[in-house]
Amino acid sequence: MVRSTIAYLDLYQGNDMENIWSSKIDAILSVGHSLERIGVRNWALEREAALKALQQLSAIGVAILGGDVYVVQGENIEPNYDNWYCNREAEENEADFVARSVAKAQRYIVNYLTSANNVLFAIVPNT
Repeated sequence: MVRSTIAYLDLYQGNDMENIWSSKIDAILSVGHSLERIGVRNWALEREAALKALQQLSAIGVAILGGDVYVVQGENIEPNYDNWYCNREAEENEADFVARSVAKAQRYIVNYLTSANNVLFAIVPNT
């Protein structure tokens, strides 16, 4: 029990030396804000950074399974429970899934209505 608690605390505090997704994907997404202090192993990116990350992920052939929306409240990042997802269709090849899932993520982020600049997007890549 103590060992698992320590492992959890190390992970929660961001002391885990392993990649979250892969070294290439992490390099793309880590330009965002770490979500580890709220218990999520991912990053949340501002709109333009998220759109750039989607282009980069597409270029290396990574499909997008979905994403979550977060808001900045003071110094805290909190989920607002908006999200999107994209499942691979039967008989869909990988290249078509990458193109369709990235396009869907781009549409969601571009069309996400907000008057504030405090919205962040966490992208969930297919690994």
